[in-house]
Amino acid sequence: MIVTTSYEPDQEMILRAINIARQVGGQFIERGKFSLLELNKSYNTRETIVIEKELTKYYSTETENPFFFHPSMATLRINRLKQGDNDIMVDISKLKLGDTFLDCTLGFASDSIVASFVVGSTGKVVGIESQPIISAIVQDGLNQGWPKDKDIDQAMKRIEVLTKHYLPTLKIFPSKSFDVVYFDPMFRKGQRKSSSMNPLRKLANAEPIQVEAIEEAKRVAKRMVILKEHIYSREFERLGFTPIHRSSSITYGIINVNGDEQK
Repeated sequence: MIVTTSYEPDQEMILRAINIARQVGGQFIERGKFSLLELNKSYNTRETIVIEKELTKYYSTETENPFFFHPSMATLRINRLKQGDNDIMVDISKLKLGDTFLDCTLGFASDSIVASFVVGSTGKVVGIESQPIISAIVQDGLNQGWPKDKDIDQAMKRIEVLTKHYLPTLKIFPSKSFDVVYFDPMFRKGQRKSSSMNPLRKLANAEPIQVEAIEEAKRVAKRMVILKEHIYSREFERLGFTPIHRSSSITYGIINVNGDEQK
């Protein structure tokens, strides 16, 4: 894999490219006047990451479209919250200012961005992503922020990203160290395919969640563990979650660890 920039990069873009190359174990190549096709042929690679001014894109000969980070749904959800509307994840998790939130399956980071907005600067959001390419590109996107909205911009930049597998990472966290521990293994389900998700599905970790990970999550959580899945998924039963019934095809399961009943 090679990592390069768009044409005529500034110094910041070059530094981002060098950093991402280190994160993914790729080789940084100066773009010069070469096309991506020419670079791929010269370095005999089928995978290329390109750092642009505002975006970082992953290209592969195995996918039609590149993978890149965009806060998309998170911005819509936060704008609705600002207008006094509710958010199902926030309601179920009972998130509030100052809370701590551990996202074990970061992916596009949409839920983590919303959580970061809600918990604010006095809270903490940590996202775990096992796949280095996803982690590097999403982290770069979060660092770039969202200049169009100060609140979203700050929420994105506050998120701490760990490039690790969630099981060994959960094991090193102290007991009761996060209010909410969250799982969204959305890429295992064909029903959730979309043109925007397809490039990510090729990169994502598709393994099922281990029962051991849920046991560790219950130890780490102060309030609850949450699983987001398809409404007919058997994962809720297998992993010991109580589903929250909704009309949507996507729903949540919860495990309360402090004895409170979900309203």
